[in-house]
Amino acid sequence: MTVSTRTQSAALARTLEEIAAGGLAARIRLELAARVLVTARRAAELAASGALRLPPVTSGSAQAVTEIARHWDASAVTAFEYAETLPEAALERLLRAAPAWAAAFAGLTAPDRLAA
Repeated sequence: MTVSTRTQSAALARTLEEIAAGGLAARIRLELAARVLVTARRAAELAASGALRLPPVTSGSAQAVTEIARHWDASAVTAFEYAETLPEAALERLLRAAPAWAAAFAGLTAPDRLAA
């Protein structure tokens, strides 16, 4: 058995244990929260460089996502680790707000379309 096969087997075993224990849904929520955090950070960096206009932070959704993402220190912990430390209410707020926050970008990030 090669190292690669052993690594894959170990990862599969961990995933199967997690599914069997009923922890898959919680892990997926954390992974989704981490993805939202990384996306919010990238959007903020692009906005700072002038390459992207952020939607106004007047909506509760925009405020929730930007506020939670702003407190993440990417040099100290990964987005997943940060999501793990969030109180359940903050995690729920982030996940509830993410779709509306992302939808606010629809008109701001769409490329110019050429007329047919």
